[in-house]
Amino acid sequence: MKTVSVIGLGNRGTEYMMFIHRLHRKKMKIIAVCDIRKQALDDIAPKYAIPKDRQFLSTDEFFANGVISDALIITTQDASHFQITKDAINTGYKIILLEKPVSGNYDECLELHTLAREKGVKLLVCHVLRYSNYFGKIKEIIRSGALGDLITINHTENVGYFHFAHSFVRGNWNKEEESTPSILAKCCHDLDLIQWYANSKAKTVSSVGGLYYFNKQHAPEGAAPGCLDDCKVKDSCPYNAENLYIKDPFWKAKFVKYMRRTLTGKTKSSKADIYEALRNGDYGKCVFLNDNNVCDSQIVHIGFENGINAVLTMNAFSNKMFRQLHIIGTKGELIGYGTSLKLAVFGKPTKKVRIKGLKVGGHIEGDMRLIKSFVKLVNGEKVNDSDLTTIEATLPSHEIAKRAEESRKATLGGEQNN
Repeated sequence: MKTVSVIGLGNRGTEYMMFIHRLHRKKMKIIAVCDIRKQALDDIAPKYAIPKDRQFLSTDEFFANGVISDALIITTQDASHFQITKDAINTGYKIILLEKPVSGNYDECLELHTLAREKGVKLLVCHVLRYSNYFGKIKEIIRSGALGDLITINHTENVGYFHFAHSFVRGNWNKEEESTPSILAKCCHDLDLIQWYANSKAKTVSSVGGLYYFNKQHAPEGAAPGCLDDCKVKDSCPYNAENLYIKDPFWKAKFVKYMRRTLTGKTKSSKADIYEALRNGDYGKCVFLNDNNVCDSQIVHIGFENGINAVLTMNAFSNKMFRQLHIIGTKGELIGYGTSLKLAVFGKPTKKVRIKGLKVGGHIEGDMRLIKSFVKLVNGEKVNDSDLTTIEATLPSHEIAKRAEESRKATLGGEQNN
């Protein structure tokens, strides 16, 4: 049986661990974990019978033990990806699965690519949407020629007002200097999909956008630094932390376990724990009086060498989280909305495209298929290169993000806000 270690026990890392254990336990065993939070180690390690001497509080301690497993998964915060991956390669790990984005610094992406190639390392990046049946079906239709020659790709990432506030105003990705720009942190998948569909190198990249709404200029009269600090407008504010994290049925139904753990750092949290976290932590802060600085709205135009033009819109202001897609070709068009897909070939009736095996859809389905390919690779089973999102495959999308930010900031004279 092959073995794997996991560095970073946040949402992504623990989800991958769950899939390995539940779906592939006969082929792979999790034998070591590393996280800077002792509480995370105490909560997660016992679930997988990981002994104390294989629980590490620092990557220095972890790598000091040399290569202890057949493969390594790195799911830490964005800003730490480069150094941890570099250390893993230099330690001797030959198969590494790295959470996206690789780095907010494109030169670091290139350095890891070169180092992995020189050391003979298979470095995979978690572009999980390529693995989903939905987005795979879109690629299949493009390849079939049903659309003719592609002309334009219009892609919108509707982040969701509550999700953007949670992750990019109050959360871990709210400051560019501590994470990555939101166009990379949130839309890394989308840029990857666009480049995958276009199947060409970006010739021109331009972008406009900024931090338009979540700033002091839009703070309503009576707003307080924290939602529980006698805020006069919290009852009418859709970003009221008490509603989002405790009272709102949407969050309670969909994300209660994840959100409570994010807020309190505990696997099991009482209502009192959550109130305490909101009073004293980042997730109870006013979204208009915070220190966030990443874009809440951005548009990227990409002109590819093969003549295809693409537009990506990142939109924080939607009621739900979903993607919209409109691909136009010389023979027809493809329209995607959430998990629905319609194909209109000119001169023929529009038809709904059936997506085989679309049970859970989107991220989760992609996560499961990614882990399946990863386990097969580690076990030496046949896996087509086209079924793996390697560091080589991810470089184009990271380069586009770099050029988009350069263009956007040049337009604003180097400022984040417009």
